[in-house]
Amino acid sequence: MTPEQTFDVLIIGAGPAGSCAALRLLSLGYNVVLTESEPFPRPQIGESLSPGIRNIFDYLNAGDLLHTRHYLHQLHAQVIWDTPTPQLVNTAQRGAGVMVDRAQLDQDLLQLAVNRGLHLYQPARFESCKRTEETWTSTLRTDTGIISISSRFILDARGRRGNHMQDRVLTAPQTVAMWAELPGQSLPTDTLIEARPEGWIWGSPTPGGSCRIITFTDPETIRQQPLVKVFSGILSATNLFAAAADIPISGIQTCSVFTYAHTDPWKDNYLRLGEAAFSLDPLSSTGVEKAMRFSLQAVIAINTILKTDQTSMAQSFYENKMIESIASHTHWTSGYYAQAWPGQGHPFWQRRSLPYIDTPGQSTPFYNRLKDKFNPAPPPGPQRRINVQQELPRLWHETVQLSPSLIFEEVPCVIDDMLQLRTAIRHPNLDREIAYVEEVELSPLLSMANKSATFGAIVEEWSKLLPFEQAVRIAFFLWDKDILCEMP
Repeated sequence: MTPEQTFDVLIIGAGPAGSCAALRLLSLGYNVVLTESEPFPRPQIGESLSPGIRNIFDYLNAGDLLHTRHYLHQLHAQVIWDTPTPQLVNTAQRGAGVMVDRAQLDQDLLQLAVNRGLHLYQPARFESCKRTEETWTSTLRTDTGIISISSRFILDARGRRGNHMQDRVLTAPQTVAMWAELPGQSLPTDTLIEARPEGWIWGSPTPGGSCRIITFTDPETIRQQPLVKVFSGILSATNLFAAAADIPISGIQTCSVFTYAHTDPWKDNYLRLGEAAFSLDPLSSTGVEKAMRFSLQAVIAINTILKTDQTSMAQSFYENKMIESIASHTHWTSGYYAQAWPGQGHPFWQRRSLPYIDTPGQSTPFYNRLKDKFNPAPPPGPQRRINVQQELPRLWHETVQLSPSLIFEEVPCVIDDMLQLRTAIRHPNLDREIAYVEEVELSPLLSMANKSATFGAIVEEWSKLLPFEQAVRIAFFLWDKDILCEMP
């Protein structure tokens, strides 16, 4: 065994979540080691990246990676979802996503981290770890022997391999995915999405010149039937994919799709990232984006502890962000499934049309907090259309006050890559507590409005600190939410 090496953070797994965390930690000046069990490039599905991925890559100073290897940009979409009639959705409507070669992109991200100072062991297998006081001692096995690593934190980004079924709670019914590669001329050069009674199908050209088709259905659909027969049968009944049904298909692959959350994602500075922490329904194609965004939030928590030793606040922030991401995505997907034209008379759609969370083998405080978020979202209230130019003269001389339902509370906010407590507001008309609007801290503004005053007087007072137009926008936002109320 080699002498023990000391790092701030050990990362297990070099997928997008692990490499993203490494890049950000390195930029903050930390000493980081990463271990990856497989040589790169490795085959990997998940090529369709959502538009929000671009901001993350730019933030990491890695934007150039999305414009190499002939990746496909500006793909339009043909969609059959809420009606059986195809609809064309252009990139201006759906956002500028990108189709990538995931094997190559994962390798490029990892190499970029190495170039910026990451210490890499690949291939190397993570074998065990032991906690002593505030330090983890981990054992890695490489082709040349055993390596011992000491670190303050371990970030487990091994994907689905990073947890066991007994540590997961399902947040959607189980789905089966079948996919195959077809010649590039088999389908139009658009992304295709079609809802069918037995499930839904996705297809797209790939950077390699072929096209990939993936079907998502219930497990019982493929039981006791040859995969080729099931796959071809689904395609032949479609509108958008029927042309591919007569093409000889070989090499069909299948896997179970589990949408889940880990029930104890942070324990003694052992954190889970990406699909080791949670997985999302493939419907939104945001899995890579969410995994990388969550890694950035985990880094903020780690940086806070290493700089201030505020472990409780950092862990609470990390877990709350994970719960928020899972719950918001689940409510969105269940609503989207409920809109599909086959309707809830079909089991596949009925099972997925409401938020779903299973019961784990062992309940944890994290699971209990997550479960509370899975109640059906209340229907949105009536939307007021505010014409500021018309309403401002009317409201200017109206006496207003702060809502009696307004609650002030201290919450952690991200300030200069760390967490600091700030006073936030909570109100029944807000989805969650907020401390800032348009990057302006609300508490100092509302302290100026804690006594009844006219709407115009409040705006003029705020205008001493903000541009007048911004003060007006913030005041109207608060008035629209009934946080600033007209006097009875």
